[in-house]
Amino acid sequence: MSASQFSTKQRILGAAEALFAQHGFAGASLRQVTAAANVNLAAVNYHFGSKDNLIEAVFRRRLDALNARRHAALAKVEGKPDATLED
Repeated sequence: MSASQFSTKQRILGAAEALFAQHGFAGASLRQVTAAANVNLAAVNYHFGSKDNLIEAVFRRRLDALNARRHAALAKVEGKPDATLED
């Protein structure tokens, strides 16, 4: 994937996340997303295929980061019988 494709995809994800958070999934249009991301309307279809796939990618991006932190925290306390939530 080239730098420009990565940048376009990331801009779409960022704009979609912000607009979905502000207006809800149904309240944010793909035209609004692409305008906020400063990309062509066809870019959403090219990178994600649909609005449903776009929201899934937004969630996946956040959940992947959250799961990585969760796994790191669990690995840190694994095998410690006296571990607490603060550990």
